[in-house]
Amino acid sequence: MPKTQPPTPLNVYGASKLAGERAVMEQGGQSAILQTSWVFSGHVRNIVTTMLRLGASRDSLSVVDDQVGGPTPAADIAAALLTMAAAMRDDPSKGGIFHLSGAPDISWAGFATQIFHDAGLSCRVDPIPTAVYPTPAPRPLNSRLECSRIRRAFGIERPD
Repeated sequence: MPKTQPPTPLNVYGASKLAGERAVMEQGGQSAILQTSWVFSGHVRNIVTTMLRLGASRDSLSVVDDQVGGPTPAADIAAALLTMAAAMRDDPSKGGIFHLSGAPDISWAGFATQIFHDAGLSCRVDPIPTAVYPTPAPRPLNSRLECSRIRRAFGIERPD
């Protein structure tokens, strides 16, 4: 069985999400919460659209390399939610908190490198540590999610 860790929110946003999840679960009844991370699509501003824009106009780009997670396509999240809803309709005992993130786990710099490669852009990625790229809100170094529970309950695999 994979090792799990208790939630330890790093900021107000994370703490409010955790409080909301706990409130839903405390109400009882059938419910499902899907936790995900590093969501991207081609339709809104996100890491992929930003890298494509910057990569087309620059020779190189510094990107954080010590934060790791599983980039998750928004379309796969939507498909997973539909699968979960159908299964929960058919079996009222199903529900709970589930994780879904893309595979493989990769750093932001690794993901940017893959984005440039797939788009045929020659922009070079210069890996940097988080300490060199401070943000107003702290970011976790490890955003990997343990996704075996959603696979067992609903047959949903981590999207590539």
